[in-house]
Amino acid sequence: MSTANLDAVFNPRSIAIAGVSTKAGHGQLGGNSYLDAMIRCGFKGQLYPVNPRGGEMRGIPVYPSVRDIPGHVDYVVSAIPSAGALQLTKECAAKGVKAIHFFTSGFSELGQPEGIQLEKDVLSVAREHGIRVIGPNCMGVYCPGSGVSFLADLCSDSGPVGVICQSGGNAIYVAREAARRGVRFSKVVSYGNASDVNETDLMEYMADDPETGIIMAYIEGVKDGLRFKKALERAARRKPVVVLKVGKSESGARAAASHTGSLAGSDRVWDALLHQVNAVRTHTIEEWIDMAVTFSFCSKPMGRKVALLGLGGGATVLAGDEANNEGLEIPGFPEEMRRRTAALLGSEAGTIINNPMDLSAEAWKVGYHPVLKVFSEYEDVDFSIVHFSVGLIARPRELHAEIWDKLLDDVVRAHGDFGKPIVVVIQMVTFSEHYAWMVQAREKCYGAGIPVYNSIRHAARSTVRYERYSQRRLELGT
Repeated sequence: MSTANLDAVFNPRSIAIAGVSTKAGHGQLGGNSYLDAMIRCGFKGQLYPVNPRGGEMRGIPVYPSVRDIPGHVDYVVSAIPSAGALQLTKECAAKGVKAIHFFTSGFSELGQPEGIQLEKDVLSVAREHGIRVIGPNCMGVYCPGSGVSFLADLCSDSGPVGVICQSGGNAIYVAREAARRGVRFSKVVSYGNASDVNETDLMEYMADDPETGIIMAYIEGVKDGLRFKKALERAARRKPVVVLKVGKSESGARAAASHTGSLAGSDRVWDALLHQVNAVRTHTIEEWIDMAVTFSFCSKPMGRKVALLGLGGGATVLAGDEANNEGLEIPGFPEEMRRRTAALLGSEAGTIINNPMDLSAEAWKVGYHPVLKVFSEYEDVDFSIVHFSVGLIARPRELHAEIWDKLLDDVVRAHGDFGKPIVVVIQMVTFSEHYAWMVQAREKCYGAGIPVYNSIRHAARSTVRYERYSQRRLELGT
């Protein structure tokens, strides 16, 4: 089926939510939470809660069935038990509904004949009437631009990152955690069992979607390997694609089969395919989010030669090892550069004037801006990583914030003043006030266009992957 009719999923004019409850204490995931999510995310179309008892919710009339809704319905969210799914689909067909999302489980993922047959029967009716099906057994759609959401606390700002995610739980996590690090989304889709709309449909759609500039895909298995390969190749020619392919171990493959009924496929085949089309492969959800951050904030190719700036001798040595182990090059500073840096300091006591560089207490007197200026003028450095190991020294909260705020402001100013990229790492967070500062610091950095990572290893791994992606793109002429 054409992906054009997926517009009703992402940009519906009206949404019915089957399975709301007017009783108190029904705030868990389900019909009520979807209704709250649509309201809080700013859905501007018509909302129609559905429950056989009727009544009212949030000042909105509740209709006994989809048939009883007076207006047109584009999209239906089903949070009713699976036993009622077939009848609901028939009602939607009679109403002219364009798409149904089945949140509930109890279908083919159980591996039982009854659930498998139910999923087939629902799909048969849906296809007969041109209805697209999301799921079953999934969270559905988050599209902040149109106000469609599966959780009320998700960010309402739009951005360039589109997410294709078979898992509902991982879709929730990435939508929350990546947003905390400055990533903004065009669309996030949790598609579960993929009875109808699957990873290939979504890859094709996002490849053409003008609102999506970066595609993130979490995949447990694919329905049609050849068709997916063509869709992935086409998408990767147009925009960055980052894939978290799971189920590569025997136990992971079993879990994938039990989770959404997916067959994981050969890991070697996936490695070869992703390399061939120049899609970036990640192996953990943290790496997946790191690459969403990287592609969101890095707009031009970066080399691998890095200058490391931080506080704490041991932390600095460890940072150098981690960066080197992940493939970054850490060139030694020439004598002239070391003299220029030393001239900025009142004392060299306790400092390391080399690469990596630890300015110790002198950093708070001199600041980072003049040091980063020296870095930017050294031709053998492609970019800088500034390492905030904030939990090393216990100080009064006010003094701690004052010190780190000054240094962070220097980094933000240097990012605007000098031509070479700057990456920030904030780690060794040991106290609650450190965590609070980290949250504020992240916001300040991503507001200035600076990527922030949770460790040197993650920053190094992400920037190396980005450099490799950029070089491969040049080789392929895409």
